[in-house]
Amino acid sequence: MSLKRQTVWSILPLLVVTAVNVVSVPLFYRYLGAEMYALWFYVITFTGLFGFADMGLGVAVGRYIGVALGRGETAAVREYWGSGNVVAIPLLAVMALGFGLVGAAFGPKWFQVAPENVGLLRGCFVAGAFSLFFSYYGQFWNILLQAHLDFKFSGLIRVGSSLLQVLPAIVIARSTHNPLWVCVWTALVGVAQLAVMAGYCRRGYQLGFEFRAARRERLREMAAYTGKTFATLLAGAVFGSIDRLALGKLAAAADFAHYTISSNIGGRLQNLSVAVMGPVFHNTSRTAGDADRRSSAAAIYDEMFQFTFGWYLLATLWMTAWHPVLLRVWLGPELGALVSPLIAPIIAAYCITAVASVSGAQLGPLNRMGASLLFTTAAGLLTVVGVYLGWRFGGVVGVAYGFLASRVVFLAQDIFVIRLVGAGGWFSRRTWNTVAGQALLAAALLPGYWLWPRESLWLLLPAGLHAGLAAAWLLRGQLANLWRNWQPI
Repeated sequence: MSLKRQTVWSILPLLVVTAVNVVSVPLFYRYLGAEMYALWFYVITFTGLFGFADMGLGVAVGRYIGVALGRGETAAVREYWGSGNVVAIPLLAVMALGFGLVGAAFGPKWFQVAPENVGLLRGCFVAGAFSLFFSYYGQFWNILLQAHLDFKFSGLIRVGSSLLQVLPAIVIARSTHNPLWVCVWTALVGVAQLAVMAGYCRRGYQLGFEFRAARRERLREMAAYTGKTFATLLAGAVFGSIDRLALGKLAAAADFAHYTISSNIGGRLQNLSVAVMGPVFHNTSRTAGDADRRSSAAAIYDEMFQFTFGWYLLATLWMTAWHPVLLRVWLGPELGALVSPLIAPIIAAYCITAVASVSGAQLGPLNRMGASLLFTTAAGLLTVVGVYLGWRFGGVVGVAYGFLASRVVFLAQDIFVIRLVGAGGWFSRRTWNTVAGQALLAAALLPGYWLWPRESLWLLLPAGLHAGLAAAWLLRGQLANLWRNWQPI
């Protein structure tokens, strides 16, 4: 299966989740209300602080299994996998327990929660603890699938579990107006997803938990890499949601909810880049032992950078140009007006981070985890500065622009990897031709604002034309192949 085909299967569940999310966000906000919606996202935001829950073991196991598969060492695959399971299960259980205890004890003190909702918030943290365990351990099995380059089944199972999670959750929110039951349902879906993946791996790869295959020497072999990965994950967990964590302390629940709506859709867009990270990581891992690693890594980087850059540039320009009318249609005139000042800088920030996922995914297989830690920490520290200055001088809108400014670190990460592997990336003429073409297209359609008011629904015409023409250009190769292969009846 080609790299792009692997990416398509990997991106499918994220596209489905993003599409469902566009519909579900206003529904959840309406059914739960601003205060309950904010409470729900207090728990989700706090979950981000536990992004280090497996301490980097899952990434390490994935890398070493990938290298072993590349060498044809099937016994080593079983030993790496069994050794990882021996540590991962009790480790994630302890982390989940810690999440529940810390969240229940300190969550009501940190976030702005009405006294009558303190018990509800604590209940959500307890349910969130179960979700955390099954989510991270399920991801452990998903890494096993991707190490075998089985992105097709991985994509299909995640599509099914995402739909199973979100669609009934909307009904639950409408029926109960209570985020606790939404959290409980999320945990149950995590159990079902884990069971399906474990059964598939047992049948397809003859790999169960493999506790008997665990070896101390395999754990020692993975220890140094795991330690580096853990440090990076810890920094990412601490700083990855620092803007929302700080805002939860500073801002009222309504302002936090409005910021969260923007960061939610931005995060969904960024998560599409996770589909790129899997194929990039595991294919780069398989070349780790080759003498021609440098040229192979460069080819992987350039292919996936160009694959993602045009789409994220389109998302940034499109949302910046047409967000008034888009938010009016999506959220309604009142809520859309409140979110409007936040959406453009937040979307741009997440798109920059998403493009940097390609370089971030290569740092691990190239054994540059120290550099990864440096960039992650620098981005987090700059985010703290941006949030502080933004809140002081511009309130919640200032926080959005402070967050955008902090993303310059990820541009530096891209340049570092480009120089490391000898790729083109940002220095390619093709990249800047894409920038020029999309900017000219957007500029040609912006005079629509001269014809209609800022939030007129007629602006959907140039907005749709913008998206359609840009998407057609980005898909020109695939469309040309369809045309050549089309045979009239």
